[in-house]
Amino acid sequence: MKLNGNIPRLRLDFKDHDVDAKLANFAMGVDTINAVLTEQADTGIAADYVAINSLAKGNLVIVATLTRGNEKTSKANQLLAQGSIKKAADLKGKKLGVNKGTVNEYVWAQYLKVNGISEKDIIYVPYSTPDEAIVGVKKGDIDAVWVGGALLEKFKGIDGVHQIDDLLGAGVTIDSYLLAKKSLVEDNPKVVENTLKALNEGIHYVQNNREETAKLAFEQLKLPEDGVLKDLERNNYVLGFTKEDANHLEEMKKWMEEKGILSNSFNLDEKLSLDPLKKALPESVTY
Repeated sequence: MKLNGNIPRLRLDFKDHDVDAKLANFAMGVDTINAVLTEQADTGIAADYVAINSLAKGNLVIVATLTRGNEKTSKANQLLAQGSIKKAADLKGKKLGVNKGTVNEYVWAQYLKVNGISEKDIIYVPYSTPDEAIVGVKKGDIDAVWVGGALLEKFKGIDGVHQIDDLLGAGVTIDSYLLAKKSLVEDNPKVVENTLKALNEGIHYVQNNREETAKLAFEQLKLPEDGVLKDLERNNYVLGFTKEDANHLEEMKKWMEEKGILSNSFNLDEKLSLDPLKKALPESVTY
């Protein structure tokens, strides 16, 4: 089975759980899910926006929540700006960097709404990768951008760039999910169950071996160790599914439908395959 996600190859022995797994890394969640949709992988990790969008496009299902946003993670997802921009009101007429096709669109929409700014009064500048955003900020093509994780300090190192807010100011959280091909869950439920058991061991390993995990991330993904350590300290890794998870997805789905983003509507319950998770970690499922 092929698993996708921007994660280092931790010292997990999937074979202990009778799973022949191959790991592949991608820069963005949307790339990860595209690999699943194009049969390059069996599972993928994606944030809520990409997860909902992919459920509408392909025969995929959610098998578990992997991370849940909280106050600590929200504060770590920061709105950076340059020049004379000091507060939300200063964004009017400015060029806002947006990673199209990701949760970044939702964050910007909610932040502008909370602060009474019409999308007609700003200019969205799309980018595909963090490197493109960095170049855009340096050249002055992007005045403000949302940044989180290990790349935060790299953006802050650009002359004149400073923080003006964080995700708490948008009133939203970002969660991530493990998605799989529906056929995989239906045809090989035990494999999915055992994979979840192995991933659960991996989460505990990461929590107890942060420095080694950071070294692996640098060796395999070229992410700065200090940035990864900070991520590991604040990220809320989980493996489960709750009523709150479902509500979060429903809210995102409703917004995407209102914006005309979803190619097809769907019933969320029909896109949840939680039986393997219930068998692997029964106490983690409350939905």
